[in-house]
Amino acid sequence: MNEHAPLNRGPLTGLKVLDLTIALAGPMCTQRMGEMGADIVKVEAPGGGDFSRYSTMAGVTKFGDATTFITLNRNKRSLILDLKSDAGREVLYRMVKDADVLVQNFRPRVASKLGIDFATLSAINPRLVYGSISGYGEDGPMKDRPGQDLLVQSFAGLTMNAGRASGLPHPSPLYMVDVSASHLLTEGVLAALVARGITGRGQEIKVSMVSAIMEMQIQELTSYMSTEAPPTRSESPQVSIWMEPPYGIYACTDGHLALAQVDLNVLAEVIGVPVLKSLKASRPKQTDSAALMQWRDDIYNAVAAKLATDTVAHWDELLTEHGLWCGPVNNYERFLSHPQTQRYLTTMTHSKGGEYRTVAPAIHFSEQPAPALRGSPRYGEHSREVLLGAGLSTAEVDKLIADRVAVTEVEKA
Repeated sequence: MNEHAPLNRGPLTGLKVLDLTIALAGPMCTQRMGEMGADIVKVEAPGGGDFSRYSTMAGVTKFGDATTFITLNRNKRSLILDLKSDAGREVLYRMVKDADVLVQNFRPRVASKLGIDFATLSAINPRLVYGSISGYGEDGPMKDRPGQDLLVQSFAGLTMNAGRASGLPHPSPLYMVDVSASHLLTEGVLAALVARGITGRGQEIKVSMVSAIMEMQIQELTSYMSTEAPPTRSESPQVSIWMEPPYGIYACTDGHLALAQVDLNVLAEVIGVPVLKSLKASRPKQTDSAALMQWRDDIYNAVAAKLATDTVAHWDELLTEHGLWCGPVNNYERFLSHPQTQRYLTTMTHSKGGEYRTVAPAIHFSEQPAPALRGSPRYGEHSREVLLGAGLSTAEVDKLIADRVAVTEVEKA
């Protein structure tokens, strides 16, 4: 068996997916389908390909690529193809005839300019399921703005839901909008494949990062639109303005402890701070914003003063014993060494030689308890193989490579 052939394991075995994505949301979506058994061909542009190959996190690289790339592109084959050229588009059209799914995350109207939009490709293959991710959707005044995670978090109001009133807005350090959008598009593609099994026709699925972050905030946004007096940030370091105190993170003598939803009366008894009972009973009216902010701060400060007197382990054991939801705040070192975490990690082997640890697939199927995994592809590693597999002759492939319409692997220093 060819080492680069489809892995032929998983519920999507036999499906062919063309991946025209870059960055995070699109590649994560197609990687997930590859982990489920689909054959993923990542079509990259000449001149460097997916910019996540060289756009690093904190300067970290592995096997000549940024870890951002190897993290999101396992179980794929890399084809370098110039889609701005007539010859390159014709090759893609030939591949589309046999494809089941195509995913792209170009800015609005780019696919149409390239001649690879849904209308064009569905005319070639009516069974094609076509998925796209945009930043702000395809119309409206923001449609041409860059769909970057921090910018979308800021646009959507999320960064004002935590922190101190006198402090800066508080964004998530994670690319949470990209991840959520990737899940939405995966769900949409899978649903469209089910529908195709019934109707025989493909369809287009559109997801925007704005729609993703709005779904993530569905509780907060609905609550905001349902009250005349929405909560605001106070001076205590809040995890969320929408959660009743003492929800938050507190310093102990040797670290930090997180408290989730806990009953103040029970907490007062367990940690020996009786004032929490009277504070619970004296909650100001929702419309009195100033008093409500002070009330939140008073509760936080009373809890913080007590928890600062002992260790994380002491409070974690005591509160858990009484059924109060809490947990230690770990850094990556403690989290990744914890015995609970090990089942969610995996070791990958790269075709350049060498191994790396990364996150294992999050979805498990009873028929495939151990998904087959293959490391991310080198730039252009599979160009010749994919083109020959798509039905092009050796002479046609040689000409495409000679004309730089297709590019074979380029070793990096």
